[in-house]
Amino acid sequence: MKKLVFATMMCIAAMSAKAQVLTSETVKNVYEVVSTKANSKFAYNADFTGNDITTMYVYKTNDDCRGMLTLTPYLKYDYTYAADGTLTSKVTYRWDDCMSSWACAARHEYTVDDTTYSIAYSHYNPIANCFDQPVDKMVYSLMPDDSVNNVSCYHRADSSSQFQLVSEILITDQPLLAKK
Repeated sequence: MKKLVFATMMCIAAMSAKAQVLTSETVKNVYEVVSTKANSKFAYNADFTGNDITTMYVYKTNDDCRGMLTLTPYLKYDYTYAADGTLTSKVTYRWDDCMSSWACAARHEYTVDDTTYSIAYSHYNPIANCFDQPVDKMVYSLMPDDSVNNVSCYHRADSSSQFQLVSEILITDQPLLAKK
């Protein structure tokens, strides 16, 4: 049930955001927005290669009883891009307090062709020291003008099973109207 709710929310978010192919510029814009937000419970830092963000760090902010602000490592994202600046992967790491180091957690892989834009989500398997096969996938059907006309969300219980369609949303340019 949790996966169904998550997949449906992702499809609705894609629809409401007028989803687009993610690029280096998109990652930079997100970083600029979150890193300049006032009174946030998180602080951000990034490593750049040229104009591209290659790593983004997320820290939890804590005020102690003396009013001192401390930063605790929380998440790290490593980004890779194609030659044209299109995002190809995002690897997520979580801070491990016991080991005082970053622990690999998951990966999003992004692929684009003439008619679709796909995002696949995989968990990291620390025992095998590699990523498992994707368990979630979103496929955006692209129109000739690169707008999205359909979003399909898929899930599978494990890497040996087939993807099952969880939700699908047709996107139109018509405004959504709600009854009062």
